Amino acid sequence: MDELDWLVPSAILTALLAALAFVLTPIAGFDSSPDFLGSLIKWIFLSLSIGLFLAMAKWLSLMLAEDRPDFGTLIGRVRQNARSIGCIAAGMVLAGLDMIFFMRVKPLLTALAPFWADPMLADMDSWLFGRDPWRFFEGMNLDFMALTYNLYWAFAFMFTLIWLFAQPRSVGRSACIINYFALWSLFGPIGQYLFSAAGPIFFERIGLGDRFEPLRANIPEITNRISDYLWTAYDTSELSFAAGISAMPSMHIAIATWIVIVFAEHRSRMTPVTIAFCLYLWAGSVALGWHYALDGLVGMIGAVAVHALCRAYVRRRQALEISAVTAAPALS
Repeated sequence: MDELDWLVPSAILTALLAALAFVLTPIAGFDSSPDFLGSLIKWIFLSLSIGLFLAMAKWLSLMLAEDRPDFGTLIGRVRQNARSIGCIAAGMVLAGLDMIFFMRVKPLLTALAPFWADPMLADMDSWLFGRDPWRFFEGMNLDFMALTYNLYWAFAFMFTLIWLFAQPRSVGRSACIINYFALWSLFGPIGQYLFSAAGPIFFERIGLGDRFEPLRANIPEITNRISDYLWTAYDTSELSFAAGISAMPSMHIAIATWIVIVFAEHRSRMTPVTIAFCLYLWAGSVALGWHYALDGLVGMIGAVAVHALCRAYVRRRQALEISAVTAAPALS
């Protein structure tokens, strides 16, 4: 397998999303230019922090092993794996750019496609579960869930990206990498545009009545403060950091499902943990009012479906390469 198998389509998807962000900014009525550089620096800093943590963990495991390596041996291993380290660095920068461009497109799409799907999604949730699903968490202490909902998710998918880029080349690895870019570049924006929804926590603010007013009283203060920040950015048409309101599909759950796919593809013992983590986030997205339960379900199905398409693409590309190599001697 060649690194180009994932690099070319991932770069194209990122470039298309970047072009969409710049084209839609004036069309959607935004005057300010988003701080792409600042967001990228934050991403690189977090990536380096996680990478250094993993490197220190690897160092510790080697030091605890029977054949403790000296410093020269470790430097030699770094040089030996310089190409792999470079691949991880390049992949992480590209992955960060793709997500950053999605975060910029997100508020632009909301301006172009006003919220309309909330009543439908709320009613479908109620029909499927017999009540509004957040009611299952009514009266619970959600402080820990509110604090970890975004933090654990961000750490988990960044850790997964670094781990994935470090794996040996394979069809599954290439498909997983392309899947990540396709989810941010295609699945998320298309779903948001077609089924524009704000989510239960904003139900009353978009003029749909007080159906979810008890929810606002049930969730922690930090969640309410974050929702206030997002609403202010939306109401004033500001391209603030990590702003943008969109419930359908849930990219939190789509990416959490992608994490499950990555470890399942590589037959990792971490797979059951990632499944539990995905379900935890799905429950949190509903309990905290960020999403309807259907948003997460669509995110799960979408991640699996997009991965199947990415796998088919990589296998097709591999088959064409093998055919070309086989045909070369005959032509000569």
